[in-house]
Amino acid sequence: MRALRIPWFAAVILHVRGSTGGLEEQIVSVQPLIVVVKDFASQQECSELLRLIERCHGRDWPDCHELRSRLHKKGNETVGEKKRPWRNSTSFTLELNGELDGAVDALVRRSHLLARHPITYGEGVQVASYREGDYYEFHHDSLMRRATVLLYLTDVPEGDGGETIFPLLRAPNIPDDISAPLPPAVIATPKEKMDFKVHHMEEMAPYCDSDFYLKIRPQAGTAIMFFSYRPDYSQDSYAIHGACPLKRGHKAIFQRWMRFEENSLIEKASQAVRDARTLWGHQRLLQPGNVSETSTTRPASKASHGLPTRAGGDGQKMLRNIDDEMPPEL
Repeated sequence: MRALRIPWFAAVILHVRGSTGGLEEQIVSVQPLIVVVKDFASQQECSELLRLIERCHGRDWPDCHELRSRLHKKGNETVGEKKRPWRNSTSFTLELNGELDGAVDALVRRSHLLARHPITYGEGVQVASYREGDYYEFHHDSLMRRATVLLYLTDVPEGDGGETIFPLLRAPNIPDDISAPLPPAVIATPKEKMDFKVHHMEEMAPYCDSDFYLKIRPQAGTAIMFFSYRPDYSQDSYAIHGACPLKRGHKAIFQRWMRFEENSLIEKASQAVRDARTLWGHQRLLQPGNVSETSTTRPASKASHGLPTRAGGDGQKMLRNIDDEMPPEL
């Protein structure tokens, strides 16, 4: 199959009022949908989360685990002639109990409100830390991650790198008729199961040095959300992105991935976690009633997701099973 050179999709800017406490959501792209929210978190919340990460680094927080990434591409490939790792930042992964800390819990709930996504369908919180020279080459947040919410916890001054870059999107100030200064960052072909196969990705650094491509500079308290899948469950290749090399300072980001399937660890977690996650908002629910074939009230049996179905009947058919429609995990 002939390789497809993925075309450019110009970024647009729209301002809308969101459901996250009146915060303004700035839409900078419609494909993929990318939303920027300034003042998503307060300086105090950012500082508190950084303090918790310092505790994790000092091994003083048992619900958090530190990992220095030396991620290589599939097949242990490296990037460019210098044979660099695909990623070299540090990650702090929180267990579910760690997410209940006041500062973290508030950000988790706010992230799900921003994404309009059930809180039990979220992957565990991760905080990524970048120091001078750290980066994350072009990649796609696949593995059934419908959407990604990134919250910048630190400021990175203009010119110091560390931007989140989308190499298949023009920056908002670039006219549509201006040609790209660099070759397409990604060459890919369509694939069965609503997927795409990447044949080649360019080294990221030259794209980071150009003002042609959409880049978002880290500012403490600002969040971005982008969708890696389209509504038909197909992966959106335009969502390929990277973390530009940090030239100076420190960059830290809170990350929450919104998944298609429910987090299976919740049902095995502590009672406090189950109460905080599975019961959030349920006090507002009024369960629907049942109508039996004989007009006689019968006890309701519960189907998956807590919805009552007709006792002894085929009520499960009322719930659309999307398992067969989902693309396989990569």
